[in-house]
Amino acid sequence: MKTATIKTIVKSLVIAGAILGSSAMADGGALYKKCAGCHGMSGEKVALGKSKIITDMSEIQLNDAMNGYKDGSYGGAMKGLMKAQLTKLSTEDISSLSTYIVGLKK
Repeated sequence: MKTATIKTIVKSLVIAGAILGSSAMADGGALYKKCAGCHGMSGEKVALGKSKIITDMSEIQLNDAMNGYKDGSYGGAMKGLMKAQLTKLSTEDISSLSTYIVGLKK
C-alpha cells in the first residue's frame, strides 16, 4: 500500500474512534434523573434531610464523594443508600454526572 493510503486509513480510524468514544460517553442529564427525586431537579435539596446540597460542591468534590460512596470510603448516614445507587456507574458515568451537577448552579 502507498503511504498516502495508509495515512488516510489511520486518520479515518482516529476520527471514527473519537466519534464512537464521544457517543459512548455517559449523558449526565440522563443519569441525574435518578438523583432528582432526592436531590431536587436543580440539586437544591438536602436529600432526605441528611445530605449536603450538591450544587454547593465542586466537580472534584462531587467526583470524590461519588467514587467514595461507590467504594465505601465516604459517607455518613446515607452511605448504604448512595453505594447502592452508584455501584453500577462507571468512572466515566460519575465524571459526566459530576459535570452535569456543577452545570445546574444558577
